[in-house]
Amino acid sequence: MSYATHGHGGPVMLVHAATAPNAVLRTLPALPRELWGLSLTVAWAATAAITSIYAADELLPPPVVSSLTPEEVFERAVAHGDEHVIKFADTALDVAAASKDGDDRALSAALNAVRLIEADD
Repeated sequence: MSYATHGHGGPVMLVHAATAPNAVLRTLPALPRELWGLSLTVAWAATAAITSIYAADELLPPPVVSSLTPEEVFERAVAHGDEHVIKFADTALDVAAASKDGDDRALSAALNAVRLIEADD
């Protein structure tokens, strides 16, 4: 998840680069099988477009996850309160759970969203 290092370019917009494909993946079982390929193609095209427009040119160090569990990262997102942060953290946890050893980059990206996006009042 490049959001950990490049999310500062467009914090809210870049959330959608990850959450849109994840939303499509979650809806695939409800779609006719012949729409699966097209649905994923469109989602990834949107991700590429958003990333190419909003990702920062300069790399910043990602937030350190250290000893935080995925649940603790998600708790921070919920405490933050912004719907983009919460949905992004949910996606990051899906990515982390899908990898063999967890994915600290995904959790770091979620923490970056907590840091970069203004909290709901």
